Formats: sequence, C-alpha cells, structure tokens
Amino acid sequence: MKAKKIWANFCVEDAARTNKFYTQLGFKPNNTNNYPKLASFAFGDDNFVIHFFEKGSQINDFLSAGSTNEIIFTLSADTEQEVKGWEENVKAAGGSIFQPAGRDNNGYYGCGFADPDGHKFNILLMEEGM
Repeated sequence: MKAKKIWANFCVEDAARTNKFYTQLGFKPNNTNNYPKLASFAFGDDNFVIHFFEKGSQINDFLSAGSTNEIIFTLSADTEQEVKGWEENVKAAGGSIFQPAGRDNNGYYGCGFADPDGHKFNILLMEEGM
C-alpha cells in the first residue's frame, strides 16, 4: 500500500488562540473551509500540514492534549541569529521556551519551544559538517 499524503493532528484548548499564535509566527494557513474548531497550517518548503483540532471537535476522541508529547517537530534555521529570532518571536506570540538558544552537548545550535497548548518544536541550525 502507498499513502498519498501525510499530515499531523494535535488537540488544542482554543483553535482561535492557536490560529493567532501560528499566524503571528508567519506560518501559512491551510485552507480549512472556515471550520471554527480547527486551525491548520503548512510548514516548510514541502507544505507539511499540521491540523490543530479544538477539544470537543469530531477528532478529539483520538487526541489528548498535554497527556503525552508524541513527537517534537524540528524546524530548520540557517543562522544563529535566525534561531534567536525564533526564540524572540515565540515569546512575543505567547509560547514558551523550554530550551534556550545555544549549543547542545553534541555541538548543535538551536532552541526548543512549546505553543500555548504545550506542543513542542525544536529550531535547529543546519550547519555544514554537523
């Protein structure tokens, strides 16, 4: 069997708040036909879609916000300044930083943030030779 597409689904407390957060960070909204309990965005050059379904929506039975962190999505950065910019923009948009910008034990430069519902992302500087 061959899957034609893949996307991610998360559960959130407030789809409007989630929509505002990711819009403020500059992500491209995905056409959701104005469904009020869904915020949906395309990430990266390949337009990977992540749907954020509000509690009480039809998909909520499958998702459980905050109970686990099934996956951390990594977003690439080109410079240390870009990583720091992400950190500043996330704070300004209402997210939280769980790993401040800097180098980890393996020498990679990046930071980690969580959106208002606790979904985690990692910003990683993609350096040559690492």
